[in-house]
Amino acid sequence: MITRTLDLDRPSDARVHDYLLGGGSNFAADRALARHILAAAPHTRMEVLAGRDCMRRMVRTCLDQGIRQFLDLGSGIPAAGGPHEIIAEIAPDARVVYVDNEQIAATQGELLLGGSGTAAMVHADVRDPETVLAAEGTRRLLDFDQPVAVLMLGVLHLFGEHHDPGEVIGRYTDVLAPGSFLALSHFTDEFAPEPAHDVLAVLPDCAPPAIRDRKTVLAFVEDLELLEPGAVPVADWRPEPADADLRTPEPLSFALLARTVPPPRPNSSSV
Repeated sequence: MITRTLDLDRPSDARVHDYLLGGGSNFAADRALARHILAAAPHTRMEVLAGRDCMRRMVRTCLDQGIRQFLDLGSGIPAAGGPHEIIAEIAPDARVVYVDNEQIAATQGELLLGGSGTAAMVHADVRDPETVLAAEGTRRLLDFDQPVAVLMLGVLHLFGEHHDPGEVIGRYTDVLAPGSFLALSHFTDEFAPEPAHDVLAVLPDCAPPAIRDRKTVLAFVEDLELLEPGAVPVADWRPEPADADLRTPEPLSFALLARTVPPPRPNSSSV
C-alpha cells in the first residue's frame, strides 16, 4: 500500500478529471479548479466525456484486432467504464496494467484491483519508461513478445519539451511486438484557440500543459501505421450510432490510433 502524505490543497490532473467524469475521488481544491475550467471553457465536461467514449472505442478496436494485453499510461483513477471493465466484457482473460504517479489514483487503483489476477496498478511516472516496464505488475501481467496496446490518452500534454516526448514514446514502442497498438490523445488549440488559451489561463502555473498540433504529435509516431480516420477530434474518432452526441463547436483535443509494423525483410536476392 502506498502511504505518502497527500497535499489536499493542491489540485491534481487525475482528480480534476475524475470530478469532470462525475467521480467521487476528488477534493475541494480539485472541484474548485474544475469549476474555473468550466467557466473558461463550458464545453470541457462534454470533451472529457467524449474522451472517455473515444477510449472505449479504441480499446474495443484493439480487442477486435486480437489484442489481449493493455498498458494504460497516465491512467488516472480507475473508474466504472474503465479499460478493465470494457476488456472483461469481451475477453475476460485479457490483462491490463494501469500506471499513474498521482497518489489517489495509485491508492484507489490498488484497492480496486488488488484481488484481480488480470489487472494491476503501477505507481510510477510514465515519463520514465524503464521504471514502468520493470515494475512487478508490468512484468507479471504483460508479455512484450506478444502484441500489446499502449494507451496514452490525455497524458502527453503533461510532457514538456524538456521531457522529449518523442523519445519517451519511442522507448515504449521499441519494446512492442509487431501488431501492437499505440493510442494517443492530446490537448490542442488547433480547433478552438480562444477556449484552449482560456483554459491555460486558469490552470496553476506550476505545471501548465503543453499545447501541440496534430502535425507535431504525428511526427512522434511517424514509424507507426496510422489507422483511419487519422488524428481527429476525440468525438469524431469512429463514433458509433449508440454513442451520445458529444461533439462540440470548440474541440480541445484530438486522438489517434497507430499500429506497429514488422521491420522490412532483408533483401535476400543474390548479388
